[in-house]
Amino acid sequence: MLSLEILCPSLLAPIPERTGLKFQAPAIERLLARADRLAGSDRDPIEVLLRTAGVDWPAGDAAPSAPVALLGEGVEVESEAIWMHADPIHLRPDRDRLLVYAGPGVAPEPDEAEALVAAFNRHFVEDGVRLIAPSPQRWYLRLPQPPGLRTRPLHQIQGGSMAEHLPRGPESRDWMRLLNETQMLFHAEPVNRQREATGRPLISGIWIWGAGSRPALSGQGPDALIGDHPALSGLARLAARPHRSLKAWQNDPLPTAGRQLVFWDRHWRAWLAHDLEAWTRATSELDAVIERLWNPLRAGRLDAIRLDPCDGAAFRITSRQTRRFWRRRATLPVA
Repeated sequence: MLSLEILCPSLLAPIPERTGLKFQAPAIERLLARADRLAGSDRDPIEVLLRTAGVDWPAGDAAPSAPVALLGEGVEVESEAIWMHADPIHLRPDRDRLLVYAGPGVAPEPDEAEALVAAFNRHFVEDGVRLIAPSPQRWYLRLPQPPGLRTRPLHQIQGGSMAEHLPRGPESRDWMRLLNETQMLFHAEPVNRQREATGRPLISGIWIWGAGSRPALSGQGPDALIGDHPALSGLARLAARPHRSLKAWQNDPLPTAGRQLVFWDRHWRAWLAHDLEAWTRATSELDAVIERLWNPLRAGRLDAIRLDPCDGAAFRITSRQTRRFWRRRATLPVA
């Protein structure tokens, strides 16, 4: 069976009125109208991606996204090593709370990341932890043992209060000490003084989440993986499956064999950045791909497309269902 499964978080996120943005998505709207509506996932997009690709982990534990993403960064991950995300953040006072910010607008330059990581590793050398920064925006922390705490993914708390999302668990006190010391250490670093002098947000500390060791795959995963997120690249390495970028897929979207998994995260990244123009651009780009796939789907050269916006409902359409002419086009939500 030749099929495409497209994970597209935030595709159906409501766009506020009066934004002045104009967008049309006739191919997506036609697919939504004629497809069968199925129970979908309403969990975190990274969790959905890992589960869909065949990664399993114990109930109640965090998804082991850090070692998978680190593989996707091109770093070798030993099977017994424990890694967690330790991404750089900016903390901004707001009355009686600290708000957490991250992403491209906060990310340090490569030389700044190198200086902060070196300072961290010198300071915490006796704690047995080691920080690395394969990307200025994405940092990872190697641990001597599982951390014994529960944390929230950074993308779930961006723009929110730090106090409401602090680590919990039997070892949370030790980890809070490390996080607080990191804040003080970074505050004193020349890198931050230079950023402050030029009006750039300070790198206030790190946010830890997604701890685990390199997982094993269970069940039957996809035959090929498509996307730009490092976790997607890591899954391809873990499963020894072909991998393509979203740009390459846009140029040639029709699969040639088996089940192909696409992680279309452009809407999601735009939504996290509150960039409605980027969200609109992502809609136009995906609509163009769906339009290119429509005739092959109608002709039976593609068996099915499953579109999952990760909000509780998914949409599956086959060749036969493309002929549901009586179903009017759905519209993307505008709140």
